Amino acid sequence: HPIAAGFLRRVEGGYAQLDTLTSNKLFGSQLRHEGINLVVNELIEESKRLKLHGIIALTKDEGVISRSKHFDFIEIPEQRLIVKKLI
Repeated sequence: HPIAAGFLRRVEGGYAQLDTLTSNKLFGSQLRHEGINLVVNELIEESKRLKLHGIIALTKDEGVISRSKHFDFIEIPEQRLIVKKLI
């Protein structure tokens, strides 16, 4: 049974976005945590193989922000984002 999965979406400007990290609820939290770490590490390595300029991720989840610092991501609190609300 899979423990964790994630996706690397290529976006404009030579960057990628980490997207939809998920883990299997049938496993304990420690094993899911390690599975997510392995997925993120592999997605970082794939980005390097693709010679991308960097990786972005959008979140307000403090757990995700904390985990990202383990992988040397930096937080940019003053981000500019444009959004079209549909509802």
